[in-house]
Amino acid sequence: MFLIDRIKHQLHQDIVADPVLHARVLNLYLCGEAYPHAVNDYFPVAAVRDPDLAEAMRQHQADEDKHIALYAKAIQKLGEPVQQLPPEHIFNHVIRQHSAETWHVEPEMADDQRTRRVASFLAHAHILEKRVARSLEYHLEACNRAADPYPAKAVAAVLGDEQRHVSYTHDAVFHLLPRAEAAALLRSHERAEARANLDFSSNQLRRLLREETQHWPTARRGFYRACAAVMRGVLHCA
Repeated sequence: MFLIDRIKHQLHQDIVADPVLHARVLNLYLCGEAYPHAVNDYFPVAAVRDPDLAEAMRQHQADEDKHIALYAKAIQKLGEPVQQLPPEHIFNHVIRQHSAETWHVEPEMADDQRTRRVASFLAHAHILEKRVARSLEYHLEACNRAADPYPAKAVAAVLGDEQRHVSYTHDAVFHLLPRAEAAALLRSHERAEARANLDFSSNQLRRLLREETQHWPTARRGFYRACAAVMRGVLHCA
């Protein structure tokens, strides 16, 4: 794990050092925050009976919209445009492709089914936010060394919200379901996220190395291509 941490630290430093690469990666984060607006089953507040949980989910949704604005401003300060990306370039969508669980709530479902689907969404959100928060920790460290302070401020604000989301979503799953069922649901979403992370990270790294070759440090291009290939190999063996 120490070696992987060193690679991730260096990767984020190389990304932040180049405005084009930095903007492209911030755009990936932005599209993840915008994903709820592209689907009809994120934040199923209408199916939630607990008013405190419903309010926490509404606040979570509002935070995502705030994050879109923060990332968009950071990208613009780097002199780059915000780009809309197809689903295959959005982490949320890739997780969904690897997940055996669903969280889509239908109006005619019985109460226990609706509760299970809400819990499934919150388990998905917990695992997703946990992974994004860890990625932002690496990214924030790199941003703190950058000349322009705004991206660091934006990423720090998003990270604080994500850490709060990680906490409440975890607790909510265990509030909605019996402990053993809640733990099994979280493990299922964790497996989906682990595969999706390899899939998404390898694809995006290869894509950025291909599309923005000149913006990567010459000495490490081949190494990062090898890292992407290793991730693909691990995914196929999993």
